[in-house]
Amino acid sequence: MHLTETCDDDTPHLITDVTTTPATTSDDDVVPTIQNQLAERQLTPGEQIVDSGSVTADHLLTSRTDHELDLLGPVADDHRWHAKAGTGFAAAQVVIDWDAQHATCPQGQQRVVGMDRKDRHGHAIVQITFRKPVCAAGAQRAACTRSATEPRSVQVRERDQYVALQAARARQQTDLFKTHYARRAGIAGTISQGIHTGDVRRSRSIGFVKTRLLHLLLGAARNFIRVAAWLAETPRARTRESAFARRAPASG
Repeated sequence: MHLTETCDDDTPHLITDVTTTPATTSDDDVVPTIQNQLAERQLTPGEQIVDSGSVTADHLLTSRTDHELDLLGPVADDHRWHAKAGTGFAAAQVVIDWDAQHATCPQGQQRVVGMDRKDRHGHAIVQITFRKPVCAAGAQRAACTRSATEPRSVQVRERDQYVALQAARARQQTDLFKTHYARRAGIAGTISQGIHTGDVRRSRSIGFVKTRLLHLLLGAARNFIRVAAWLAETPRARTRESAFARRAPASG
């Protein structure tokens, strides 16, 4: 059960989309479906806050180009050893001039942006391989590659996806991102409500169609409750504080 809800401060937080999928469907596969469903009902938001499992370079790009929507969520870091160790030259340190079609490594070596290919996930990438003689003589070779003889090779996404990915990684380091992303806690609360009041983790009927109908009814019921509370000017409940937190000494 995938839920989408509004999170504006001055309006009730209403569920705008309920999508039911098999458990084997990954979160990132559902993002385009949800966005298309919102667009069909003219409910496309200006900003969509999602978890890290729903953010990909392709989604960052298509959210903007197809729906004029800013997809906001944590982007996975570069997990290659160069970036994880903090002592090597990560791929992001290679400066790419897309217009001039060349890349410059941290040691100043240039290489023409080269061969287009597909990665193991089927994504279009660009492979940049620097010149072997220069790499072999580089003073910082150990920070570039662990190969004894081969030059450094860098694989990056195509231009538009690469630019979108780097911009997202830079943005998530800012305080503004953290403030906006904190709003996503609301949907986690909605799912928790569904578990405790609607038992959404279990289907009361056999079959996908009946299960989806149940999810839609639960979403509609939650909206009725929230609209009623808003009309009655009932304030939103605050996040529950654990007994341990209540007993913790205040920091000065």
